[in-house]
Amino acid sequence: STDSVLHPGQEIQIVKVEAGENFCAALSRYGEIWVWGRNDYGQLGMGAEVAMKKDVAYAYPFLIRPLPMEGHTFHDIACGDRHVVALSSAGAIFEWGNRQYFEPTSLTLPSRYEESLKGVVKIAAGDRCSFALTSDGKLYSWGHKSSGCLAQGEESEEIIRMPRQIPPETFGNEKVVDIAVARGRCLAITET
Repeated sequence: STDSVLHPGQEIQIVKVEAGENFCAALSRYGEIWVWGRNDYGQLGMGAEVAMKKDVAYAYPFLIRPLPMEGHTFHDIACGDRHVVALSSAGAIFEWGNRQYFEPTSLTLPSRYEESLKGVVKIAAGDRCSFALTSDGKLYSWGHKSSGCLAQGEESEEIIRMPRQIPPETFGNEKVVDIAVARGRCLAITET
């Protein structure tokens, strides 16, 4: 559906678009997410049954309706090659795709909880890797070690499923102020 759950009948205002490999996502002013394109890795968040259908693609954007219906709105989105990462207005990070999560799945708790990842200001995604940057300059990564981008050391497990802080020594103990990710390339800018 292209009609907003939060503001039905009103014109949708898109504030951000992202593109992965053969699919796209858009974020509205009201925090709703639209997706379109291929779904062979679950990157459209439609569930495992739909993702397993060969050659299924959607030419037009449609709203991921369960998210706003469950009370979730979003501040930011990022498309990796075959997955989406989304930062909710409550501060939780959601992810789907990569044949790992076929529906939007919360990886972190909202920021009101003690155990949550606090102060996330930016998210980014590449080929089998994702990142979260916090307001205090900490950078977190998760995904497949084989992406070559996680910066979690040689001893880390092959798949890191939850955001884990990259050791500050990686950046000379300086605050990270910005990040960019594409496929197997991951860049970070430090304060000085």
